[in-house]
Amino acid sequence: MRIGVTNQKGGAGKTTTTLNVAGALNQHGHDVLVIDLDPQGHATEGLGFEDFYDDPDRDSLFDVLPDIDRMDDLGRLVVEHQEVDVVPSHERMINAEDELANVMKREERLDMLLNESDADQRWDYILVDCPPNLGVLTDNAIVATGNALIPAQAKSTSIRAIELLFKQLRSIESAFGEVDEIALVANEVGVDGEAEEMMAWFKDVFEDKEDCEVFEIRKRVALQRAWNAGVSIFEHNESCDMEEVYLDVAEHLEGYADD
Repeated sequence: MRIGVTNQKGGAGKTTTTLNVAGALNQHGHDVLVIDLDPQGHATEGLGFEDFYDDPDRDSLFDVLPDIDRMDDLGRLVVEHQEVDVVPSHERMINAEDELANVMKREERLDMLLNESDADQRWDYILVDCPPNLGVLTDNAIVATGNALIPAQAKSTSIRAIELLFKQLRSIESAFGEVDEIALVANEVGVDGEAEEMMAWFKDVFEDKEDCEVFEIRKRVALQRAWNAGVSIFEHNESCDMEEVYLDVAEHLEGYADD
């Protein structure tokens, strides 16, 4: 199963969601690939590969995606982590959208790369951490996966961002085929009235969608400490009650994949 973790609003918790859902899937015994499609490289850093981010001699998606002759080169980009396999981002990715601007099938390059490299035979789950925008790279992630896992803050400012994301997903759907919103993960949920109102709004909007669920992650310092240590919360050396929620997300994805 391929999953794009996407929300163009900054601070929504995309990388935290990606890494900990990937860690939960690993806990369930799955082989997982995390693709860091964000030019800022937060997932790359959060998995301890910051040295790869600015290595001038290392190939990245910046080199591969625009080159139609390198659509079977995924294996050259993958590095091993103790929990998951990773395609790190690179500082050159900041120019990737410009490089893709004039190539044929520019929104389909990641899909072509995964298909030509037989990625679905190697990994049970592929999670793509998207940039905080609705540009060509995010389009590539959604076209390649057909599934959107949406992180969001439990704040009223999330409403406009999610509405815009829905419009973009429907636009991609009309051109490239069905796109499913499979879950929303509300991050750093507080105990204030705004958070309660937003959780109600999330459930009204998302639980009407077939097989879509809403999950609630409370703010926990342990999650940041795990990110600093280069691992998910499951490999971090302190316990956290949010582990159970991420395991619930993983179980939901398993059920979705089985359907």
